[in-house]
Amino acid sequence: MDASDLFRGALVQAVAAMDHYFHGVVLDRGVDMLLGRAVISGFHRTIGLQFGSVRDIVTAITPGDQELEARKHIAARLGKETFQSPDDIASALALVGVTGVWKTAFGNGAGAVKTSLGLVVTRRNRIVHQADSDPLNPGVVTPLSAIDALDAISTVESTVQTIDSYC
Repeated sequence: MDASDLFRGALVQAVAAMDHYFHGVVLDRGVDMLLGRAVISGFHRTIGLQFGSVRDIVTAITPGDQELEARKHIAARLGKETFQSPDDIASALALVGVTGVWKTAFGNGAGAVKTSLGLVVTRRNRIVHQADSDPLNPGVVTPLSAIDALDAISTVESTVQTIDSYC
C-alpha cells in the first residue's frame, strides 16, 4: 500500500468531519428556532419541511417528543445537502441566523481563507469522485505528501475552530 492513500483518506475525513460539524450547528440552531427557543432574525431561507413532518412536530405530546421529531425531520432534510464549500457553509449558517460568517470571523483575510478551504474541498472531491486522477496526466494519480495532507487538515481545523466561536 502506498502511504499517499492514507493521506488521501485523512484529507477526505477532515472535510467529512467539517461537513458533519456544520450539519450539527444548523440542526441544533434550526431545532431551537423551530421550537421557539431561539429568536428568528435577519435573512432566512425556508428549510422546506413537508406538511407531514410539521404535523409530527406540532402534535408531539411532550416537549421531549417534540424535540425528537424536530431533530429527526430537520436532520433528514439537511441530509440532502453538503456544507463543505465556503459558499455552502455561509448559506447554511445564514439559514439559522449566522450571517456574514466569513467577513465576521476572518475580516480582511476572509478571501484567502475561503480560497484555501475551497482548494481543500476541490481536492477532496477529486479524490472521492475521480480517484485523484491528475487532470494534466490522465491515468496518473496526483501526488499527495504527508505535508500536503497535514496542511489541508490544518486548513480545515483552523477554519472550523475560528468559525465555531460565532456559532
